[in-house]
Amino acid sequence: MKPLCRLLFSVGLMVPFAGQAELYFAPAMVASDPTMVADLSRFEKKGAQLPGDYQVDIYVNGAQKVSRTLHFADALSHGQAGTDKKRPDIHDSTGLMACLTRKDLEGLGVNVRAFPAMAALPDSTCVSPGKYIPDAFTAFDFQKMRLDISVPQASMQNSARGYIPPEQWDEGISAALLNYSFSGNNSNGRYGNSSSHYLNLNSGLNLGAWRVRDYRTWSDYDSRYYRYRKWQHVKTWAERSVIPLRSELVIGETTTSGDVFDSLGFRGVQMATDDSMYPDSRRGFAPVIRGTATTNARVTIRQNGYLVYQSNVSPGAFAIDDLYPVYSSGDLEVSVAEADGTVRVFTVPYSSLPVLQREGNFRYALTAGRYQSASTRYENPAFFQGTLVHGGAHNITTYGGVQAAEHYLAGVAGAGVNMGQAGALSADITQASSTLTDGTHHDGQSVRFLYARTLTDTGTTLQLAGYRYSTQGFHTLDETALKGMKGWLYDTDTVGPDGRPVKQSYTSYYNLYNRRRERVQATVSQQLGKAGAVHLSAVHQTYWNNVPASTSLQAGFSSQLGSVSYSLNWSHTRQPGVNGTDDSVFLSLSVPLSALLPGSRMYATYNVGRDSDGGLTHQAGLSGSALEGDNLSWNLSQGYSRKAGYSGNLSTDYRGGYGDGNLGYSYSDDYRQFSYGVSGGALLHRDGLTLGQPLGETSVLIAAPGVAGATVENEPGVHTDWRGYAIEPYASVYHENRVALDTTSLDDHTDIDNAVSRVVPTRGAVVRAEFKGHTGSRLVMTLTHNGQPVPFGAMVTAEDSTGLVGDDGQVYLSGMPAEGSVRADWGAGRSCTSRYRLPPGYEHLPVIRLMGQCR
Repeated sequence: MKPLCRLLFSVGLMVPFAGQAELYFAPAMVASDPTMVADLSRFEKKGAQLPGDYQVDIYVNGAQKVSRTLHFADALSHGQAGTDKKRPDIHDSTGLMACLTRKDLEGLGVNVRAFPAMAALPDSTCVSPGKYIPDAFTAFDFQKMRLDISVPQASMQNSARGYIPPEQWDEGISAALLNYSFSGNNSNGRYGNSSSHYLNLNSGLNLGAWRVRDYRTWSDYDSRYYRYRKWQHVKTWAERSVIPLRSELVIGETTTSGDVFDSLGFRGVQMATDDSMYPDSRRGFAPVIRGTATTNARVTIRQNGYLVYQSNVSPGAFAIDDLYPVYSSGDLEVSVAEADGTVRVFTVPYSSLPVLQREGNFRYALTAGRYQSASTRYENPAFFQGTLVHGGAHNITTYGGVQAAEHYLAGVAGAGVNMGQAGALSADITQASSTLTDGTHHDGQSVRFLYARTLTDTGTTLQLAGYRYSTQGFHTLDETALKGMKGWLYDTDTVGPDGRPVKQSYTSYYNLYNRRRERVQATVSQQLGKAGAVHLSAVHQTYWNNVPASTSLQAGFSSQLGSVSYSLNWSHTRQPGVNGTDDSVFLSLSVPLSALLPGSRMYATYNVGRDSDGGLTHQAGLSGSALEGDNLSWNLSQGYSRKAGYSGNLSTDYRGGYGDGNLGYSYSDDYRQFSYGVSGGALLHRDGLTLGQPLGETSVLIAAPGVAGATVENEPGVHTDWRGYAIEPYASVYHENRVALDTTSLDDHTDIDNAVSRVVPTRGAVVRAEFKGHTGSRLVMTLTHNGQPVPFGAMVTAEDSTGLVGDDGQVYLSGMPAEGSVRADWGAGRSCTSRYRLPPGYEHLPVIRLMGQCR
């Protein structure tokens, strides 16, 4: 009788009596020679497993906490199992006990201090929670690699929902990092040839908890009449988390928060609360920039003189929702430069929502340094700023602050209240005393109201409504720092279609004699159910001394009819110093072509716009995506306007594992233009250099040595390089992030032990997610010892692989190198070793069969 048949026969005999006795493997029933059977006593218990290290998902009271490698010891040797099948502290049949230390349990939220006997244990002691905590137990699901820990709620720490203890926060690895974005175009038009280039560089260095960052840009323009080339240093700073204070320390050039005072650039030191360190249940905003383009246009966004965004857009309505302003508040100047030379500029208000805090919460910020601006029109006075926000009872938040400089002193006090269904409201008053550059002294006040509300029943969202009134004598710190009483804030670098610099934008002109008086702003959106949605934003600013008011209005409607999406947008702008107003209307249609071309990912689009002069612009186009994961997108369009004639555009964008790239070609009656761009990120770490897509503030280095070409789940275009490394460009700070490799993307010679890793990064960290891979061949080895097959059930181990011997000495092993050795153990100190070498052409075989002499 074959050994396997004998084993099945003996097991079959035991089944009817399983309720009366333990399963027993009789060696004589498995093999005619009892010495040819390994010690299988561990497997006499149903579900029993071998001790060792396993990568498991740990759950506490049903909530997933962390994924990590954990040692599982023999429960009997730790005095936890006994002979009872129903053990109070271990609710599984593996015969294993999870080796959890006292610190492990504390990190998982167990109130260890409430149990003195457990709290007194050495750090390395292997603990079963149920031995010390009444009614606590563990359950290990070996098939799912899941460890459940059940602890009565009264024995858990009193922490907020979603709380992750600081012990699990990862400061990351030491690494040098670089983000780059390069774009350019070459044009040939009526006025000759021209070229422009823009480079954005964000570099950094992580050492322990410290992060050093540098941000600078390079611009280049060359035409027949005008040329400039310049580097602009934006800011350099070092920062680190101060975990005990739930704060962030910043040294260098950065900005103040904009929750109490308007945000300011400075060079100095700042210590401030980092709300991200609190769980979501204990505690976020950048505006969506909407507009329309009548041709292939370049959109440029500046904040306080800094270029924070630049991109090319196709004709039609656009929405920029991935903006990262330099300042946490401060109006955004949006410039839309059309291909026909028309430049439209409008302002988008940007400020934080009402500063409400939960009861008992404090938020503070202390800043000392020198005022700093991108413009040379400012002095750099030394100043101090301190702010404090406190969440009190009855949903009321109080806040205040002080700003002090040589020629400036201001104090603010305010309060906010969460009124439930009535919304949230805050109000504050600022008293300021200032001496301007002409030597005149001024005292004044400014009152501000902010309001936000969402009407769930009607689908109305009042995202931000604000009102500010300032007396004639009120000035801000940045106004006090101006070198002159009026003039242009910035030197222009905008070039017209003729290659000459254009006149400065009216939005960059200041006049301290004409001070701001009243400002009203609102942003409203309304859901209309199946009918669609509308949005409206408005800003109205008045001035003292009879200066004309400025107004900006934008409204839009979007909906869907069957599979056809459409939107209608309108904008109106009026600014002081500009004759007349600027009005435009734009209609956009988008139709998926999947009904006509099944399986396609193509869309047909049509746009029509009308400008202030009554001119119409028409454009029709096709767009779509290709490649697995939609990594490649493309757009083709053709347009016509009475003013500019015919125009067209062809563009492609690609998201790859080593960065992103784009190419484009556009034309009109007056010009031909070729555009291009690349962007990406790079990490230099202890294992070498890894390239990837543009990095976010916090990122993950995926380390799977030897596992090449594995794709990363939910990250289009991201895959491990030839060494097995990749960058997941974005991670949520102080939150658990799931990082997973797609095992279906592995080749026939690669396996990984753990397809999922979980990390909790601190702000600015580059955390390492480890994946243990086995790259090599899959073997079925037939092992013989002294002329006989190695005993059934023997444990065979190689460098990175383990297997059990089956019939006729056969064992399956994966991830095996071209040559090496294996060791077989079958109890009572009996073992042997066999060397092997794979035959030529092994790399083309899915499974290799070998004979091995074991000595």
